[in-house]
Amino acid sequence: MTAEKHIPIKGVPIKIIVLDVLKPHKPNILELGQIICTEKSVENANVSVYAVDEKTESVKVVLEGSNINFEQVAGLIEGYGAVIHSMDKVVLGKKKVIEVPLIEDKRRFS
Repeated sequence: MTAEKHIPIKGVPIKIIVLDVLKPHKPNILELGQIICTEKSVENANVSVYAVDEKTESVKVVLEGSNINFEQVAGLIEGYGAVIHSMDKVVLGKKKVIEVPLIEDKRRFS
């Protein structure tokens, strides 16, 4: 087996990123969104709760910017007791990519 090649990724602008986050009830989603928006690379944030239990909430965080600083955003989120479970979508490059339906969405329209 050959060694995996590492391609430099610095310099590729992150336009949109969708995160699945597990957070405590405090801060609420308004406060969490405001905290994330203090990062200058984030132009817009959409935070939605999709599950709640006794001590935590699962939220989808959609961020938009011209070049999002993911490390800074992750630090802000984790600094308030939340954990990023997954990165569910990214849009990278110089321009935004035209949205393409997911495979399961295509089946609905067939």
